[in-house]
Amino acid sequence: MKRRAIHIAFGAATCVFAAIACYDWATLRHAQAVANAVSAVSAGNPNAPEKAPEVRLARAVALSKAGRANDAQRLFDALIAQDDDQTLRAAALFDLANMQLREAAGPDAAGPIRSLPSLEQAKERYRATLRLAPGDWDARYNLERALWLAPESPGDQEDADVKKRSSVKLRGAQSDDLP
Repeated sequence: MKRRAIHIAFGAATCVFAAIACYDWATLRHAQAVANAVSAVSAGNPNAPEKAPEVRLARAVALSKAGRANDAQRLFDALIAQDDDQTLRAAALFDLANMQLREAAGPDAAGPIRSLPSLEQAKERYRATLRLAPGDWDARYNLERALWLAPESPGDQEDADVKKRSSVKLRGAQSDDLP
């Protein structure tokens, strides 16, 4: 009886570990397929498969680095609109903002006045990235860099006077009476 229980426990443990190994193998195969597709896209292979969102993101990044901003913009916008994965959406927003910041502040920029809309869009996209991923320090740094290049006017920000915004009005008391 005791021997049979040990065999049953061993068989159950073997089945559980076999299921875990199969799951890990399938995950590894998927990761390898995505990595191969991303490397094909990065190498410039036009026949690379684009089913996985990671592959579409890699293609958009490759297009933006190749100078094809309009094509990259379309791919980034499609990724942002269609993807439910917050991490991938944040990565797409970050890469799109990087592309716009490069266009605005790069060596072949059109000038400070003409690059201002691109800088404003980059700042907005960095803020959207930080709403999705608040701990993204690269997005924080790049937003700070974009704000340094194009500071915001005081009219765009909230009123900085905290006392004015949070004044307390009590009947029968003056504001000077309160601490």
